[in-house]
Amino acid sequence: MDMEKKPFDPDRYRRRTVRLPTHDYTWTGAYFVTIRAQQHEPVFEIPELRALLLETWQDLPKRFPGVTLDEFVIMPDHVHFILWLDGTRENAPLLGRVVGAYKSLTTVQWLNYLKAREMTWPGHLWQRNYYERVIRDTAELEQKRHYIRDNPIRVKKPEAREE
Repeated sequence: MDMEKKPFDPDRYRRRTVRLPTHDYTWTGAYFVTIRAQQHEPVFEIPELRALLLETWQDLPKRFPGVTLDEFVIMPDHVHFILWLDGTRENAPLLGRVVGAYKSLTTVQWLNYLKAREMTWPGHLWQRNYYERVIRDTAELEQKRHYIRDNPIRVKKPEAREE
């Protein structure tokens, strides 16, 4: 059997994006974001990692003036948050730059924490990319806020039924 190598086909292996092609991601507005852990396990229940995720979230406005924090929740294997970008500021950050910095900072801090304790981590902390949604109006903003606040309760309900 001849196993010939086929050339890369960008039309076949293209990552799908949820980003709006005509949207400027520095525009003033609110954004709902979900970032998932690489492992499909409750890794964010580790207290030290959980504290690091929260602290890095709270420090984002120091790193990115013009970013305002809204709702935030750490789930067992992902985080949800809403943040606001002020596109009127000079050098307003892109949403992807803010999310990328969050993922990078938390990864480096977590790996340093593990290294200091001579521990290792299997693979990456975060999955590649993230999910985002441009929040279009006040009703959607309130719906996303409630979703974030209620997410821990919804996740625990199936366990409660099994008892």
